[in-house]
Amino acid sequence: MKTNEISQANQLDNVHIISLLDRLEAAKKVLEKSEDIESTIEKLNNLEYFLRRFGTLKDLATHMLFIERKMYILKEYLTVTEAADYLNLSPSLVYRLTSKHELPIYKPNGKTIFIRRDDLNRWIAKTRVMSDDEIEEYAATHMENLFKGNFNNLISATL
Repeated sequence: MKTNEISQANQLDNVHIISLLDRLEAAKKVLEKSEDIESTIEKLNNLEYFLRRFGTLKDLATHMLFIERKMYILKEYLTVTEAADYLNLSPSLVYRLTSKHELPIYKPNGKTIFIRRDDLNRWIAKTRVMSDDEIEEYAATHMENLFKGNFNNLISATL
């Protein structure tokens, strides 16, 4: 009879262990949910910060779209549309500049046109217009050089 009692005690212990394991699993799920809740609260706090900053979800979405559209500036190679936006020109004018070979282009697949951002910056710098002060300084330097040249020519002609 004692073996029967020991066997029943072992079975009860096993039932208690299984019950304990089930409760531990349930507790684990609750803890995981609390982590999800904390994550959700953090996301809501971030959203609240942006809503305070931008006013409405629509304003926030508009700002995010604006930023997304401007991300092309980080790219090394731009499409014609991106290059036009970068230069604040129309895409048709950029196409015209590429067809006149005023802007160097890349056609990796033979059709799509890409333009390096550095090439656009060089093109902008090439079309620089001098300020009035720079023009006066250039003219004065040029006149000085002309007078020096003429003076030297006069001296060599008289000798």
